[in-house]
Amino acid sequence: MGFTFISMVVAGGFLGLFIHWICGLAIDGFSMSSKGFIVTGAVCGIVVGMVDFIRDAMRAVKDES
Repeated sequence: MGFTFISMVVAGGFLGLFIHWICGLAIDGFSMSSKGFIVTGAVCGIVVGMVDFIRDAMRAVKDES
């Protein structure tokens, strides 16, 4: 379960990096020094990972009883 959580955080960071890179190519005046998309992607990865982790933990506790 921990590996899944970490992989979701990393995937969110890479998704943010990809969106940041695409915006840099597509938009002329886009500042490549801002890392907002990467941070936003990582935060979204953390949120999705936490929800998935909690859901799996609750399911494991429910199956045990």
